[in-house]
Formats: sequence, C-alpha cells, structure tokens
Amino acid sequence: MKVLPRTEFGDPILRKRAKAVSRAYLKSAAFKKLVKEMIYTMRRVHGVGLAAPQIGQSLQLAVIETRPSEFRPKLKKKGPIVVVNPKILSYGKEEAKDWEGCLSFEGVRGRVPRPREITVAYTNEKGEKIVEKAKGLWARIFQHEIDHLNGLTYVDRMEDTKSLMTLGEFEKRVLKK
Repeated sequence: MKVLPRTEFGDPILRKRAKAVSRAYLKSAAFKKLVKEMIYTMRRVHGVGLAAPQIGQSLQLAVIETRPSEFRPKLKKKGPIVVVNPKILSYGKEEAKDWEGCLSFEGVRGRVPRPREITVAYTNEKGEKIVEKAKGLWARIFQHEIDHLNGLTYVDRMEDTKSLMTLGEFEKRVLKK
C-alpha cells in the first residue's frame, strides 16, 4: 500500500463542504479500499486523523486514531474509527485552548480554542449509526476532522494567529526540547 498524496493549505477542496457518503458507496469495495488507504496514510505520516478532503476526495469521511507518539508518549491507543456523514449534536460549556497541527499544513502548529466535550453522531464503516460523547483530545480530533468536512481549517478557529509557529519553534518553545 502507498501513502496517499495529501492536499495542502490553499487547495480549494479544503474550503468546500464535502458531499455526503451514500449508502451504496458505503457498501462498495471502492469505499473499503479508500478507508484502508486513509488509515494507512494517517499512520505513516503520524497523524491522529485524516479527512477525505485532505486526500482530494469531496466526501463526508474521516478516520481517527490515537496512539503513543514522540509528542505524546503516554497517549493511549484508541481506534482507528471510521466517521461517515458526522454531525455534532451538542457542545460542552467548558472550552480549552490547545495546540493543533494538520496534515495539510505540514510543519506548522497553532493554539485553537475548542469545547472540551461534544456529542457527535456518525455512521461507521459497517453502516451502523453511532452517537458518541467525546472528551479531551478525542473531542478535539473529532472537531478538527469535522471542520475539514465543512470547509474549515484549524486556523479559522484560532482567536489569534500570533501563536502560529513552525514545528521546530514549537519543539523549542512549547515542548522545550
């Protein structure tokens, strides 16, 4: 399997609302192959989420997975999950600012305010309807990927772009490596 080419910031597909995934496509071999390739790509490029517009596909589809990494060595493995046609049903009242990066903005980080908790509804790869209460990083990843499906990027959510920095500066100043 090969790593799928990713769209970069500035590509118009990242600014458009993606199209809903049909039931027929969800059951197709092409869909199953795309999901496998997206998970493989997300893992190979060390992401925690990947939305279809990030690989040039206008589909309401994302994959999400957390696992220990260089930046988060104590992070627990969760997923991968396949998120189809998601909708955020509710947002918690408490908000947190945290650092985000994006596979379409390689090498850049910025502080983004987001609700700490959400309730999200989506269809999984088997066609099952799921309603999930997500908290912390898991909620942040959901919100980030759903934004991609709605034509938004994390910089659109930033209150102040002065926190934007390269990965090198992020490591020096925030991670203090």
